[in-house]
Amino acid sequence: MNENLIPALDKALSLLEHLGRHSGGFTQAELSSALHISQSTCYRILQTLQRHDFVKKGSGGRFDLSSGLLTASLRLVDNMKRFERAQPVLDSLAAKTGFSCKISIRQGAEQISILRAESPMAVSVSGKIGARFPLIEGSVGAALLFSEDGATIEELAKACREDIEERREPEIIAKRVAEIRKQGFALNNRDNRWNIEALSAPVSDSEGQTIAALTLIGFKDEFKDVKPLADELVASAKKISATI
Repeated sequence: MNENLIPALDKALSLLEHLGRHSGGFTQAELSSALHISQSTCYRILQTLQRHDFVKKGSGGRFDLSSGLLTASLRLVDNMKRFERAQPVLDSLAAKTGFSCKISIRQGAEQISILRAESPMAVSVSGKIGARFPLIEGSVGAALLFSEDGATIEELAKACREDIEERREPEIIAKRVAEIRKQGFALNNRDNRWNIEALSAPVSDSEGQTIAALTLIGFKDEFKDVKPLADELVASAKKISATI
């Protein structure tokens, strides 16, 4: 547990994230139960968020996100639009390699897919835009975390709620991070819950900060000749870095 966290703020942000992942809104009782927040604390959080127009109360006493949150995040919306300029690079990468590819970003303790290009093959692995996974999972997690220290990665592993191998064995993600630092990419060809393989490289901004992960995804045992695929992947990640 990070002792520098502000518990009430942490709970409020968890509540906003929960509302953002689902449509239709929730009652105070439902939010309290889902997030393991006491009724009294949940009430105070909702009252505070309503005051700032971050949430609104609708019919049936259901709370949902409100327009004040959009106003506060307009800069982030503009930043997200930057990634759309990377679509031609994604399309080219898929065409050259024959694999589907995607861009993922970090959001809290999760990774979320925001852009993709389909493989030109008749049958291939694909991915859903908006899909969320634990931040520490797979080669994507390694690409997003390669600038983080070992202590941070271990803390993320301990806090992970899903029963994945990286949670049980944090050294797996640490090894992938080390691979990216050494060679610029990481391959996840271990047995996993999706029965797929993935090859990822980090995407950086103009200041060298990691802002996304670029990933090729395929069926199990499809990545037989990794070097040429990795070269295309890393070159594309650099193009995207320069584009956005």
